[in-house]
Amino acid sequence: MSIVTLPFLVVQPTEAHTATVICVHGIGDDGRGWNPLTNELAPALPHVKWILPHAPQRPVTVYNKEWLRAWFDIPSFSFTETEDAPGMLDSVCKLDALVKAEVDAGIPQERIVLSGFSQGGAIVLLSGLGGRAVREGGEGWKLAGVVVMSGWLPLRDRFKSLISPHALTMPVFWGHGTDDPLVRYSFGRKSAEILKDQVGLALRWGDKGEAERAAFGSAGVSFLGYDGVLHAACSKECADLKEFLKRVIPDNYSG
Repeated sequence: MSIVTLPFLVVQPTEAHTATVICVHGIGDDGRGWNPLTNELAPALPHVKWILPHAPQRPVTVYNKEWLRAWFDIPSFSFTETEDAPGMLDSVCKLDALVKAEVDAGIPQERIVLSGFSQGGAIVLLSGLGGRAVREGGEGWKLAGVVVMSGWLPLRDRFKSLISPHALTMPVFWGHGTDDPLVRYSFGRKSAEILKDQVGLALRWGDKGEAERAAFGSAGVSFLGYDGVLHAACSKECADLKEFLKRVIPDNYSG
């Protein structure tokens, strides 16, 4: 049985609870970092419960081994060194416990979204699209969707071998600032291209026009770039995310 071990904050729905969004922060932050965004999104999604977990503290190599809240270790932002697979799999297990708790409380997994910023975006890709190879038992979740903001694809050299049977039908929103100095925009695009070329997910460049935006919420990756934005979210990205969530977890669910 999965036991929730992560501390977390909750923003409760203001109407009947029929969907849940789990918001996963980046290195050195905690769940409170998602508060401004959830406060902006919540009025348009009154049926959604927002769960904002805090990562455990651990020494992070890229920050001179400083103890920070992090989902796994990162050697550098060049992303060329050996990745911390054990740390990633441990965090997948911890996020699984949060998802399972919601399912046990009566929320179907198809009404749950995993969302993450930066390192949080990397870990929700692994958790949301990963199958038996990244967890003990179970073929993976059939979620409503996955949200990646300023993130990257982890374990990209073998990600194809890790995916669940549900990965190819999963809607993925991916937003990235074009001037991101930490997780480069080009690296984000390359990550999305790997999901298309090596894994087989559909890929739409949402900045190409309204036809791509109209596909929000359908299977595959909708990748959107935001001009001039650094390693952060912007108002346009928040508006796009709101539209995505309204499509994948609409407020018309009757159970």
